[in-house]
Amino acid sequence: MQARLKNPVMLIPGALQALLALDKSTEAADVPYVTRKLVHLRASQINGCSVCVDMHARELK
Repeated sequence: MQARLKNPVMLIPGALQALLALDKSTEAADVPYVTRKLVHLRASQINGCSVCVDMHARELK
């Protein structure tokens, strides 16, 4: 699997904090855990990040 883009966390200052805030807000809005993790998994598949795909697939087990 080849990455579609470079990791934004490495390129954009504040990207990690923004992504963590997004995850926290979806959790606070009572979006189900499995739904959130499926979205993470699909985004990783689209972006071609095999490490992330593996991580999110394991989180769903």
